[in-house]
Amino acid sequence: MAEPLLSLRGLTVRLPKGADREFALQDVDLDLARGEILCVVGESGSGKSLTATAIMGLLPAPRVRLERGSIRFEGEELTTLSPARMRAIRGARIGMIFQEPMTALNP
Repeated sequence: MAEPLLSLRGLTVRLPKGADREFALQDVDLDLARGEILCVVGESGSGKSLTATAIMGLLPAPRVRLERGSIRFEGEELTTLSPARMRAIRGARIGMIFQEPMTALNP
């Protein structure tokens, strides 16, 4: 079997003190194959956007942070990359359309 394009293992994201819960994500595992489409469905506040934000390396640090876990894209571990290397991947290899409809598209 081919290596997944994207693989999450044990992804856990900690919320700031005083939040309604300690973790936004806890031990998330998923694999996405090249050409596969994945739809993440859940209630508001269930961690869908934070999962995508963690993959992109855009968590609002230091208040919200990756506690533990692995994010591998094309076999490369994203959680240990330098900011410069992550910037090189973001936008060129991985992209995200943010959910704010008024800022997502700019004619």
